[in-house]
Parts: sequence; C-alpha cells; structure tokens
Amino acid sequence: MKSCTIWLGGSKMEKNEQKAFLSHHSSKAELVRHLSRYLEKNGIETWYAPRDIPAGADWPNEIEGAIKSCSAFILLFCAKADSSQQVKRELALADKYHKPVFWVKIENVEPNNLGYFLTATQWLNWLDNRDDTLDQLVTDIYAIEKTPGTAASSVAEGCIPKQESSWVKGVFGFLSDRDAAECAARVYFEMAQTHPDSSVILPTGRSATMIFRAMNKIVDEYEGCPFGEAHIISDTETFGVWSEHETSRTKHIKDMLIMPLKRKHKEPSEENLHLLSGVYTDNDPVKSAQRIIRLFPPMVHAVSLSPLGEILAYEVGTYHDMDEIIDDAPRIVEVGEHSKKYIDPNQPSKSILTIGLGTALQSEILLIVAFDIQKASIVSRLLNGPMTAGIPATLLRNHPNAYILTTEKVAVEAKILDLLSDIKNPNEAAKWIIKN
Repeated sequence: MKSCTIWLGGSKMEKNEQKAFLSHHSSKAELVRHLSRYLEKNGIETWYAPRDIPAGADWPNEIEGAIKSCSAFILLFCAKADSSQQVKRELALADKYHKPVFWVKIENVEPNNLGYFLTATQWLNWLDNRDDTLDQLVTDIYAIEKTPGTAASSVAEGCIPKQESSWVKGVFGFLSDRDAAECAARVYFEMAQTHPDSSVILPTGRSATMIFRAMNKIVDEYEGCPFGEAHIISDTETFGVWSEHETSRTKHIKDMLIMPLKRKHKEPSEENLHLLSGVYTDNDPVKSAQRIIRLFPPMVHAVSLSPLGEILAYEVGTYHDMDEIIDDAPRIVEVGEHSKKYIDPNQPSKSILTIGLGTALQSEILLIVAFDIQKASIVSRLLNGPMTAGIPATLLRNHPNAYILTTEKVAVEAKILDLLSDIKNPNEAAKWIIKN
C-alpha cells in the first residue's frame, strides 16, 4: 500500500503561520482526517494527498516540493509506516532539507527501519493522551518560528543552527581528502613512536584505504618502522572468515599497508602485530583482542563514519539504550542487510568482530574521519544533534579528546564552516592535535 502525505498550510505563509508536512501510511487515513480537522480548528490550514494533488501531477515532485517548503515534518508512526519505503523516502527528504521532525506514536512499536531518522527527533505519544497530544503538537509547530535561535527555528529557515561544539577538541576541514588522510597518518606514526608500550587501533573500510595510502606516502620520513615498538590492532573483522578471504578486513590491511611497508623494510614485527582474527584456532579471537587492549592501552584510533551513523559495525536503529554498548570491549555483533551492503555486499557473514565502542572511547586520541560528501549529514548531526543509541556515531561525543578530520567540501555541505580550524597543513594539524 502507498503511504500518503499531508502538507499543512497554504502556499503563501503569513507571519504567524506554520507549514508542516505530515507523512502517514494509507491505512491511517481516518486519523489523518481527524488531525486535519483538529489543526484547522487551531488555525492551521491543511493540504493532503490525494485530495489536493492535481490530476496527472507528478507525485514525487509534489511531495518533494512540499517538504522543501515546509517548516516542520510530522509522521504518524505505526508498524506499517515503519516498513513503508515511501515514508522512508519522505523522511530522507526531510533530512536532506534539514527539517525538524516530529513523530506521533499511534501504535506501541519502536522504530526499526526508520530508526536512523527518528531516534534523535522529538516524539509525541498518542496512545494515552489522544487530543492532548495534538494540543502539544500545535504548540510545538507554532513555536518553531516564535522562538528565535532554537534548533527548530533555525532548521525551518533552511540552515543548521550554529552551536559551540564544546565536546570536540577540534574540527579540521582540509583542502582534499588526501590532506585529511595524511593528518591522520601523521598522528598515528607520531603517537606510536612516542608510546612504545601502548597500542594503536587501525581503522577498516573505505576511509582506511586513504589513510593507509597516506602512511605509505610519508613512511620514508621515518627511520625503521614508523610504528616504532607500539602494538597494532585493527578495529573490525568479518567473523567466520579466514584472514586470506577476499572480504577479510585483516587481509585488506595487510595488502594496503603491511606489505607495502615490508617492501621498504619498514614493517612492524610479528610480535607487535595483532590484527583481529575472524576464526577460532587455538586462541579465542575475542579474548585475544581483549587481552591486547588490556596490556597495551590504545593511544590513537581513527573511526570511520558511515553516511547513516554506523560505526564499528554498530547498526543504526538497533540499540535503544546507550548503556547497552557504551562500555563495550571487543565483542561480536550481528549486522543486517543494509550494513552488510555498505561494508561489503560480498561478505559471506553477518557477524562482525568489533573492537567495541568502549575501547574506542578509551583511546588517548580519537580521530573521527569523514572524507566523503555523503557523510556531510552525519557530521552535521554529530555536531548539532543529541546523543542517542539509535545513531551509534553520536555516542562518540563521550570522548574527551576527539577531533573531526574532514574536507572543506564536506564542511560546506554540513554547514559547519564556522567550526573549522584555520590550520590546513596536515603536518601542522597533526602536531596541534598531539600537543593538545
């Protein structure tokens, strides 16, 4: 069944009028009509499909135009809405245009497929309060523009609110992703050289490839192994996969970093290399990882964000209580089809051995890397939104010494230029991070 939509308000907006887009599953048509009447009674004009869509009009264009011009997005949330691809597309457009999202809970279910969009947003419960809830919704809609400087009013004007980002120690927007990756590489090498009894945690994934290339580019500046005597561990591995399998993350690190270093006679010793294993042998790979972290505290870890906010194989919309995961040591997690596709669609396993969110939060320096333009939205949310277990990347805000490494292009899209450091040279940025 198709989901339907409502746009509250006419095409012309008076000073005290609000425009809100309402999304719902077609099975809830009677509730939508009730909401329409209620909002009209409170001075809010309503428009909803299919009543006011001209015959022959292009539905996607009509919907996108309504979302783009609204000041608030409202969803009647139920199980069918949660599984609706149309509702998901509408929420994605609301996210694209930075619209405040209110979801009205009309069934006692939690977001699953829509968890990314809803876990960090305002919600109202219509299960018990009924029209008292709608009174609050009307108040919230009118408050969007009446309260200058609030997140909702700023978003309604089409811009992300400018905030002092007190939790992050620095935000670096480099001229290119190569410069951003070089900064990360230099922090790794310098911290490893000066902390021989510690560990460094290597990232995995697409951003990791850029960092490994940068490491190989600058390695000749160092005598011997650039990691010194520090111990090296990786942050995730596909579980149940041999280390020479094409989808093994350990194989990727060996191919992209360790082997090139070996050709230059600068590779780390076998005793100091502890890349995660996805199989049981004589050793339990989970306990082995836990032991390394316990014996050699991590000095630096570069964590790569997915565009939706997944980190270290922790999926968006899976967790509801941050206490479930925030202290995690190395463990095995299960991922769904979305994460499997994003990580590697060819991997045969849905189980991932992760270093654990708690381990990432223990590192002396946390580098949050976001080189791709597709990650602008999650960078903005990380800096401006609340912490929520539903979007695991936001929990990185608990780290006391975190730095975001990105590009100017991503920063422009994320609307965070006012937070950027003036340092653009990757070497100088790395020195600044280590010093601070």
